[in-house]
Amino acid sequence: MKSKIPTTLLIVTTLFLASCQPPKPAALSNDQVVQVVENTLQAINAGDYQSFAQDFSDEMKIAFTEQQFLSLADMLQNASGNFVSCADSQPALSNNQDYAVYRLTCTYDKEGVIVTVTFKLDGDKVEGLFFDSTNLRKVSQ
Repeated sequence: MKSKIPTTLLIVTTLFLASCQPPKPAALSNDQVVQVVENTLQAINAGDYQSFAQDFSDEMKIAFTEQQFLSLADMLQNASGNFVSCADSQPALSNNQDYAVYRLTCTYDKEGVIVTVTFKLDGDKVEGLFFDSTNLRKVSQ
């Protein structure tokens, strides 16, 4: 029993210290992440699927079809209005498994929308894209 207490303490201490380390970024600077997000959101406003998917990984391009893009564009337009800017927002970085997760609040005509974009650690292609806002939650119920 005595040997388990130090081992448990060592494991807890190691986990605590590991969680105190700053999150690891993608291969892009914060400004580049904001630019990728803004380009993606401007493409949604324009209805331009090719520009929308230009920074996506191959897996994302396969998973996010043009029909899904059109549905997303319609839902965003109806719920939040047109995209205006992300210029006043710095992305918040966290890690989830082997991914860098960036969240930033972007301005739309009707409301602020939290955009979450994921990249592989040290990667430069979008691996995930998520939207959250009060109006989007209402229309998705």
